[in-house]
Amino acid sequence: MAAGEDRASCRTSGGEDRGTLIRSHRVNNCIGSTTTVALALAAAFTLNAFTSTAHADTESGEMRKVERPFILWTEQEAAELRERIENDPLAKKQYERMNEQTANDEVGGNRTLRNLFNYMVMGDEAAGEREKRELLNFIDRKPEPLTWGIDEDDLEWHVGGPSHGDRHMRDEQTLNTLRYDVFYHELSDEQREGVEEAMRTYINFHLGGHQPWHPDFAYDRTSWLPNMHWPRAIGTHLMAVALQDEELIRKMFESQGGFKWYFDEYLADGRFYMEEFGKHYSNLGTKLMYCEALDRLGLGQYGYDYEGEGGATVKKRLKMLFDISYPRLEAEPGGMPRYPAVTMGDAGDTGFVNGYNADGEGGSRWWSHAHMNGPLPKMGVPGWFEIAHRRWPDAHFDYFLAQLRQPGDEHYYPSPYFGLEPIEPDEVTPPPAESYVTFERGFAMLRAEHSRDYWESASPAVSLQFAMYYVHYVSDCFAIMQYVSHNRMLYDRMGRTARGYAGGDAWRDHVRGHSGVVVDGERASWVDRGERGVENHRLREDLDGPVRFTSVGAEGVYSDVNQERALFLTDEYLFDVFWLKSDQDEDRTFDWQVLARGRIHDFDGDTWTAADDWRGDRKVERPHLHNMKVKDPEDQPWVVTVMQDEVNPDSPREVGVRIRMLPEAGTLVLGSVPPSVDVEDQGRSVLVTRKGQSTTFAALHEPFEGGVGNHQVERFDRIGQHDGAIGARIVGRDGSGINDRLLLAWDETANEAVTFEDDGERFTFTGHGFLRIGEDRIEATGEFSQLEVNVPGEPELHLNGERVEAEVRDGRLHWSAS
Repeated sequence: MAAGEDRASCRTSGGEDRGTLIRSHRVNNCIGSTTTVALALAAAFTLNAFTSTAHADTESGEMRKVERPFILWTEQEAAELRERIENDPLAKKQYERMNEQTANDEVGGNRTLRNLFNYMVMGDEAAGEREKRELLNFIDRKPEPLTWGIDEDDLEWHVGGPSHGDRHMRDEQTLNTLRYDVFYHELSDEQREGVEEAMRTYINFHLGGHQPWHPDFAYDRTSWLPNMHWPRAIGTHLMAVALQDEELIRKMFESQGGFKWYFDEYLADGRFYMEEFGKHYSNLGTKLMYCEALDRLGLGQYGYDYEGEGGATVKKRLKMLFDISYPRLEAEPGGMPRYPAVTMGDAGDTGFVNGYNADGEGGSRWWSHAHMNGPLPKMGVPGWFEIAHRRWPDAHFDYFLAQLRQPGDEHYYPSPYFGLEPIEPDEVTPPPAESYVTFERGFAMLRAEHSRDYWESASPAVSLQFAMYYVHYVSDCFAIMQYVSHNRMLYDRMGRTARGYAGGDAWRDHVRGHSGVVVDGERASWVDRGERGVENHRLREDLDGPVRFTSVGAEGVYSDVNQERALFLTDEYLFDVFWLKSDQDEDRTFDWQVLARGRIHDFDGDTWTAADDWRGDRKVERPHLHNMKVKDPEDQPWVVTVMQDEVNPDSPREVGVRIRMLPEAGTLVLGSVPPSVDVEDQGRSVLVTRKGQSTTFAALHEPFEGGVGNHQVERFDRIGQHDGAIGARIVGRDGSGINDRLLLAWDETANEAVTFEDDGERFTFTGHGFLRIGEDRIEATGEFSQLEVNVPGEPELHLNGERVEAEVRDGRLHWSAS
């Protein structure tokens, strides 16, 4: 029977033997043979109406029995959905779009969910027969270790990847759980008992310890890999809910590696996934289904309503994506923009919102498939955010759904699964943004713009990795992971690791993983395991003033080296200070690098010398970098400009970044192409190398638009410097609004008062300081005890957000804390 056709008859079944397929469907879901819901219902069928049916506000507490099916759709919801599809052109388009986008299990599809929808909602008997057949095959199913006749000592274990011995961890049976719920009344007593027995076997296997475990497996933040180790477990949580067995629900919730443990112990800083973020997606779909079904049973305390010991909730876990996302990138003509996210480690990009290309290709998939995650299709961003928007309509998930519309669409057409109507792009608003430093997750995100404008603005954002281990770590200690400005990705990972997970080669890890520093070619070592955060780091932050500031320091990343990196982010530039000091008597080689999208401007000019022709007294070749050239600035200022290709050649923006550094004797600048990047492609390494026992790389990264020469900063020089502190002056062209002083002390000196004097100015500060000097106002942040600043007029002084009295004499502002 085709989808949409009325059934000739409706009768309840229950007498078939085990091999019998579907003969009928529940009477009150037989559209056409019972009273059809009035057409007016379709017009009135809004998000709120659907939500009130599925998720009436009830307090968590005692479990209530509900009629099956209830996990995906109730029978009433199924009838209302069909009424909409048959009578509302927009709903019909949603349904057609869903069938197009989920038709292929290997390319963004989930055939089972589509079949269950077409059967339960649209009356497609053939789709139902296919799925019931699969459900009956589940009878007598056991997790593999319960069927093995082998000695666990003979198992072979892979390192860093899925192993045969623990593939039962990925044996998620959520599809059969959904089938059981939909076909509950279509099963004979014997069939139903057989399916339930198999489900209880899975549950008891988990509660009994679910051995064998990989030798490296442990329930902690850095040995446990949710994408490989949680699929069966979270699917088993859903089985307990499907059985409506409150005792089993509670036991699974409280179990080793259960939902409670995940939110109490695993998530960091109340929301962050602990692997590199590229695999965070694996279990969200099942987790949301579990929570939705719990709400119907009145047991929200085991799902949405649970708050972990560190404050983690399902909502915060979903909004982690807001927290790690950069402003959107410029889209090709006719396409939709991409919203990238913090990407670290050895895995692929962290997809947040992947906009469609102009040709309709690309986009964020509804479902994904990966062998390491098990056989179950994994729900993607559209599904998570549709569920989230239905539950929290004011939480701005709809803004990101609107960005997922296809080129030419006036609306975002959601799936028909969750009762959402098309989303109007003009009626959504993005969330506000914030900068933050994470103690438990071990990185910082600095955003120049904190308002809702952040998401579509040209304002910059930058992320900084600390020296903490995480799963799939690639030696990216103290690294800039990404730097975005002018809606372009300026700095990013590129290249690839040497072999498999976690690299294994110091230089290729360095080149793949980050824009950081390598000492003597050593592989950077983490100084905190990650189980207790960054307890061996020195962290500072100042995020609310006119500049976003953070600093991270530690000893032991490289042998006998103490180091600290500080970032000052403004709308116009990133000031980046990296100090390193060795305790060894011999000179060390310090290699500072950024990996920039684009090509080095004037790379064929006279200031560059091919590495093969270099006749200096120092070796310049570096493993894996190719097409290298050398610039020798001696002890003079230097500039390297990287220009990006145009996204829209018909409307060129000429975006680039100028990289400058306060001069230091013995500096060589190396320009090259990273590994696995072709010379014709965008992607360049700018590497600054020095030898000595200590060095301070004080760099200015200035994005610009409008071509070479359209930068704003004219003056970048040193106010003062010694081995524990530095001061810099950054002054822009007239009208730029840039007249800044930046001051930093590190290591033990960060706790002492430091004074720098230059050009008639005097600054006494502790830790760090920043001043932006205008004609009417000076914005200063940091801990100052004295200021003497050259000023153009008679500006007010605002220190850490409060106006303080200061005196202007002879073109100089004087202020003292005493």
